[in-house]
Amino acid sequence: MTTTRALGLTVIGAAIYIVATGVALPDPVASHFGAGGRADGAMTRNAYLALMIGVCCVLPLALALPMRLVVRLPAAFLSLPDKAYWLAPERAAATRAWLADQGAAFGILLCLFLCYTHTLVVRAHATSPPHLDERLMLGGLAAFGACIAGWLARFVLHFRVRR
Repeated sequence: MTTTRALGLTVIGAAIYIVATGVALPDPVASHFGAGGRADGAMTRNAYLALMIGVCCVLPLALALPMRLVVRLPAAFLSLPDKAYWLAPERAAATRAWLADQGAAFGILLCLFLCYTHTLVVRAHATSPPHLDERLMLGGLAAFGACIAGWLARFVLHFRVRR
């Protein structure tokens, strides 16, 4: 399965997950939490679900799409270290495909983190008044940061080693 296809399936799964778990939320939904995990902002359930589907599904696709378009850009518009080597005729297709895959991988990571955040909002509504577990939020944010750091390191290191 290609990474782009995996991104598509992740986004579809995220939309289904958000709707399936979001219909049980109260109306209005506590949608913003301040210090100590206390709710300090709310919106209608339908607005929350629309926002979360947009953020969890549209944003990752919007960030991955430009990398997918790299396949069609002239080499003059690409900025890569040792560009002549990486875009030589025998490597250009593989390099462009790798860049597109990395955009999709980033989109998958972002989509999963945003679904995790939605899960924490759903869990926050298990108590009255709603309370977000800050430890889980900070832990998730740290894990997401570590994944992005690994993604970025892989991205940078890929172009330092000639194959």
